[in-house]
Amino acid sequence: MFKKPVKFAVFNNKGGVGKSTVAVHIAHGLAIRGKKVLLMDLDGQNDASLFLGFTSEDYGNSLYEILIGQDGVGLEDCIVHARDNLYLLPARYIERVNDNLYREPEISSFLGNKLCGLDKMGFDYVIVDCGPKRSKINDAALYFVDYIIVPVQVEAASVRAIGNIYEYLSDLGLDSDMIAMVIPNMYDRRTGEGRENLDFIRDFFADSGIVTDPIPRRIKIAESGKNGQTVYEYDNEVSKLFEGVVERLVEINGRKG
Repeated sequence: MFKKPVKFAVFNNKGGVGKSTVAVHIAHGLAIRGKKVLLMDLDGQNDASLFLGFTSEDYGNSLYEILIGQDGVGLEDCIVHARDNLYLLPARYIERVNDNLYREPEISSFLGNKLCGLDKMGFDYVIVDCGPKRSKINDAALYFVDYIIVPVQVEAASVRAIGNIYEYLSDLGLDSDMIAMVIPNMYDRRTGEGRENLDFIRDFFADSGIVTDPIPRRIKIAESGKNGQTVYEYDNEVSKLFEGVVERLVEINGRKG
């Protein structure tokens, strides 16, 4: 009897919030704790794959082959062993997949059907890095997951867009309680605007308990990604910034189990 993985989408329908960075680091943080983790890269820019040091030249098949039903290609043929306990499911041609999904009659069950084999592969977590806009592939991802993690850049335009996520979930008929965590990201406490925006985020989600401690803006986080590494490999001190988020994920998995 296999225990199904707990599935999280890292999503914000505004770009530039550090979504892929958060997805990669929480996935690696969980893997370091001995959890078996699958990171699905559903962002057309493939940043999650790149931040782990992988380009399209490093894998033969990808999620694309699974989603279009390529004969002879199984899920295990598309998964890359990225680190100890950490596995990557890269994707090519996300825009092409998205266009095809407009002809799909049951978008709510699409990914669940295509990826049904995941439940037997022993993963504790599936982390899905979504693209930064409303799209059919993001619709499918949000139906597929159990919970949503929302990184929010602590600046005015990003903060003002928070309500759009609730509108999106409502349009899909999904419960807003799926939002398990809101992560204030790229926080600069030296500026009055940064502090005001952080206060706004906390007030917006008051009494929900889903807002994490902010992740400050750090040059070494950006540097690590450019080098195809996580901060767990690049700078141990900076990696501690993600530990609070990782702890929460462990707690959520424990409650669900």
